[in-house]
Amino acid sequence: MNIKKAFTLIELLIVVAIIAILAAVALPNLMDAGLRAKSARAQSDLRSIATALESYRVDCNAYPTMIVPTFTAGVIPGLNYKWWYTSDALSTPVAYITTADLRCPFAGDSMRRNDFPDDIWRRYSYENVPELEKAVSSGFTILSGKYGPGKNASVRMGGWRILCIGPDKSWNPMVQYDPTNGANSAGNIMRTQVDTQGRGSEQ
Repeated sequence: MNIKKAFTLIELLIVVAIIAILAAVALPNLMDAGLRAKSARAQSDLRSIATALESYRVDCNAYPTMIVPTFTAGVIPGLNYKWWYTSDALSTPVAYITTADLRCPFAGDSMRRNDFPDDIWRRYSYENVPELEKAVSSGFTILSGKYGPGKNASVRMGGWRILCIGPDKSWNPMVQYDPTNGANSAGNIMRTQVDTQGRGSEQ
């Protein structure tokens, strides 16, 4: 007589429990690997943008301006500073980089998404340091804590700063992202003219 054996309920529950345990162990490692891959991509993109900025400066004797007369969707309505995204001047009319539309792999926070057009809000941030220092001296006091008198922004950062929001998807605190603190730790991925890791620009 042929007797077919089947799994008992207890055996099935044991198998399910083992699978759940393995998933619980593996999932954090997979997530960390994904975050590290995004971080590496962001650093590579920032390096490409930095090279383009320096090539632009050689040709134009200045870094791309943040000022676009027709742009009024900045932090404060009416100001024509093209805040927080890489300038199209890097890709047109001369292609110092293939496209200025390089996008931060960590996307952005809701405030930035609400403040900027859909086609550009995910771009890497770009700051023209001398222009921002001049903006403070012209009365734009919101930036005085970083670019005001005595802050030595040009000394700390050089002519520019570029950055990407980190895995925490928040611009604050404005500190350097360090994966040794944990792949999902706070901080932003930054680079300045004077430091490839953006050190000294956190103030």
